[in-house]
Amino acid sequence: MASPAAPMADLLELGRRGRAEELSQQAQARRSAAGWNATAALELACAWLLAGDLRQADHTLLEADRLDPALALVPDVWGLWPAPEASAEATASPRGQQAQALAARFRAWRHPDPQDLWQQLLPQIQADWRRALEPELGDPLLILGRASALPGAAPLDPPFEPALARLVADAEIAAEPAASCRYWQRLASCRPQWDLARIRAADLCLARGELEASGRWLADPPAQALANPWFHDVSARHALERGAVEQALEAWAEAIRTAGAGGGSPVAIFEQRCREARRGPGVLQVRSLAQGGDAAAASALLERLLADDPQWQPLRSLRERLGASREPGPAQPSDGSGAESFSLLLDRAAACLQGLGHPVPQPVTASPAEGGDPLAELEACSQRLSDYEARFALA
Repeated sequence: MASPAAPMADLLELGRRGRAEELSQQAQARRSAAGWNATAALELACAWLLAGDLRQADHTLLEADRLDPALALVPDVWGLWPAPEASAEATASPRGQQAQALAARFRAWRHPDPQDLWQQLLPQIQADWRRALEPELGDPLLILGRASALPGAAPLDPPFEPALARLVADAEIAAEPAASCRYWQRLASCRPQWDLARIRAADLCLARGELEASGRWLADPPAQALANPWFHDVSARHALERGAVEQALEAWAEAIRTAGAGGGSPVAIFEQRCREARRGPGVLQVRSLAQGGDAAAASALLERLLADDPQWQPLRSLRERLGASREPGPAQPSDGSGAESFSLLLDRAAACLQGLGHPVPQPVTASPAEGGDPLAELEACSQRLSDYEARFALA
């Protein structure tokens, strides 16, 4: 049995979020269900305008006119085709009044006066930026943002992007993170080519653990976003949250290249985050791959980490251990295996400490004169454990 059609309000919300594919699927389901009429088609046409698809919106308006010609939704300015005038009975009924109201909304959104609409919206949003999240102001704001960005459109006064960006800065984000996240997503929907809006939207979604939403704002980036090093930083952190360590390292490398070789604060931040990813999640993923039996992938990732961090001793030690584990050799004495396994655990603790930004001393090993005495190895492990316990307590 087919599932019931989604409410029409859901279609408008899909339009607000720019979900064109889902909107098309829902529209097809609506057309196949009972109750499809001119009023429903007009609501769908408005949803297509919110999604930014003017062609689909125009086709759906024509469909609404064909479904109920008595509403006279399409004016015959040049007299090119016979169309009846809207009857008094059709416009007086509740359905007819709703259809006429939707038609008026469609005409206002399809051919807006950007500056006039801007002068109406801006004072209300400046009084309370949260009102931009409500359909009453949010819907025309979406229409305005796209219409004013079309080629040849006159610039708005005051300019659209800085006027809205300054309303929700760091203080507002800290005070109301959920609403601020929705606000910046709304701005990114208004102006998909606006790099700051996309970066802010992706970053705030990532901070809230909304990986899918964050990924949507990182997908198909405009050229302006690709030229911004912070876009690559958010991409790197998004990849790291998904467990894609190599992709994260590549994104941070691109952030460093984009920021320039002159150093400075952004470059230092990116280098630090990249180093923490190598020495923390990177090492743990190498170990996970090796323990899972994928020695080739573990070795490839390890070589990638070493290429960027060749002097970090734990990485070099890990390569030696992985190499030794792949080489056949005589069985190890059973009385020394416990110390070796515990040493691997301590190596993992060292990687975690490095990821937290804490220095780790060189491990104490048994001297050659001791001939690899298991008791001496256990003593060395004990010393490392005591040191790490103290450092984790302070981390």
